[in-house]
Amino acid sequence: MAPPRQSALSVKVERPKSLTELAIDQIRAAIVRGELGFGEALSESVLAATLGISKTPVREALLHLKMEGLVEVHPQRGTFVFQLGEAEVANICRFRSMIECEALADGMEHRPEALIQALEKCLDDMAAAFSKQQHDEFPRLDTEFHNAIIESCANGYIQSAYMLVAAQLTALRYRLPAENSQVTHCQDNHRVVVDAIRANDAARAQAILREHIQSTEQAYLIACRNMVAPARGERAAV
Repeated sequence: MAPPRQSALSVKVERPKSLTELAIDQIRAAIVRGELGFGEALSESVLAATLGISKTPVREALLHLKMEGLVEVHPQRGTFVFQLGEAEVANICRFRSMIECEALADGMEHRPEALIQALEKCLDDMAAAFSKQQHDEFPRLDTEFHNAIIESCANGYIQSAYMLVAAQLTALRYRLPAENSQVTHCQDNHRVVVDAIRANDAARAQAILREHIQSTEQAYLIACRNMVAPARGERAAV
């Protein structure tokens, strides 16, 4: 019997993004990459004109980004890029440490091979970028390494909790200095974490990861001080 002929309709058509989704992507990228400073005012009219769309999808995009923690809405004052004080930076680092360390232990227990494979790829990609002096790739690759730990976790509640701070952490990474010492320090810490995972030493892997996260707190504080918008004006080009 001849095998059934595959229908051309068996391949699902990818749904095009809506204007709101496109606005979310563009505004998120501008915030994360530092094109819009911490605490900077966001004008719906300016954003809409810059993106060439109406204010409705922009308004919906800002509400979505508020849920991601990238935007703050203050009644009677306006909408602003998020901004963290010293206590908030300390809290986000402690929260991140708890979540990532638990996710790491869970991943080592339930998905060790996938975890090691994903992290080793991140190490290879970061080493390749470093050798080519592509330091602008560092924030993205650093984010991929830590996201791989979360994605290896089989506990959906842990993954959901991490999403509360994931976007803010990415924005902080993009504001760190892309110096050789910074990249080397991060590479070394990542490599030691992976070595402990390969050795199936969860306690050591967690301890190294916790120390690595704690070491970023001061750098994040400096980034927050240096990258605050000088005035809450209405520059909001993306």
